[in-house]
Amino acid sequence: MAVDTALITQFSNLLHVKAQQMKTRLMGKCPIKPITGDNFAYDGTGLLTARTVNDRNPLINPVNPDYTRRKMTRDRVIVELIVDNRDVRGMFEDPTSKLVDDCMFAIMRKADKIGITALTAAVLTGKDMDTSVSFATDGGQTVDATAGLTFAKMLEINSNFKKNEVGIDIPEAIYLGMSEQEESTLLNISQLTSGDFSRDYVVEKGKIIRALGMDIILFGSGADVPQLSVASAVRDNFAFTPKGLMYGMSKQFSVKVESDYPGYVESTYIQVLGEIGAVRTDGQRVQKVQTTAT
Repeated sequence: MAVDTALITQFSNLLHVKAQQMKTRLMGKCPIKPITGDNFAYDGTGLLTARTVNDRNPLINPVNPDYTRRKMTRDRVIVELIVDNRDVRGMFEDPTSKLVDDCMFAIMRKADKIGITALTAAVLTGKDMDTSVSFATDGGQTVDATAGLTFAKMLEINSNFKKNEVGIDIPEAIYLGMSEQEESTLLNISQLTSGDFSRDYVVEKGKIIRALGMDIILFGSGADVPQLSVASAVRDNFAFTPKGLMYGMSKQFSVKVESDYPGYVESTYIQVLGEIGAVRTDGQRVQKVQTTAT
């Protein structure tokens, strides 16, 4: 039995609605730019310095402003399914279909992973975007909390942003990405959770949502494909502001459904396809926080 056009359209519309309703934990907090052409560059400006001119008839002394160009790499993200036509009608008609949810969850997880990787990856800079700059050279800082994510380490993360003038004059949201293991550690730090030290309600329904003004983004460590990488029992968490990471999208996510797909008996092929990328825009607005995975 083939799947009629009305059901295909309904399924596509459901996916579109889900894409709008289900926000990623990371991508939805960053600016998103449309990408046109094969190569996309983020262009920023360097720091300008004022000078004092108290002499009479001073000579002009203009300087060339510095420009920072960074290449944004793109990833084609796809979800493909082959579904038996005996089951597909019920899946399409159910507005809370698990199939629809699974497609969008997979896409959102991949979008977050692309951003997390870009936070600390080397960036390609220069006029022709052919010069590789590492995270450390770009001004990124690494906080070693492998001996424990203590209150002092949390203060260090906060101070690292402030010493680079991040969020002092113009407030910037700061996000701290971690697993539930790091969250458990923070929940046991009274300086962060007790009303004796703070009037900010930071614990909500058993979860810590904010610490020292930094909003917490949680990722489960037991997922089949964990978002936070672990190597030699060291987990790479992160802290950043939205001005430190930019997403780009060159192709809106599209849905293709083909019934009676060749090579399969009474089966429907479902494809969800898009193209997105991410690039670190300012190393001083990103930190790597390393902890011990247990």
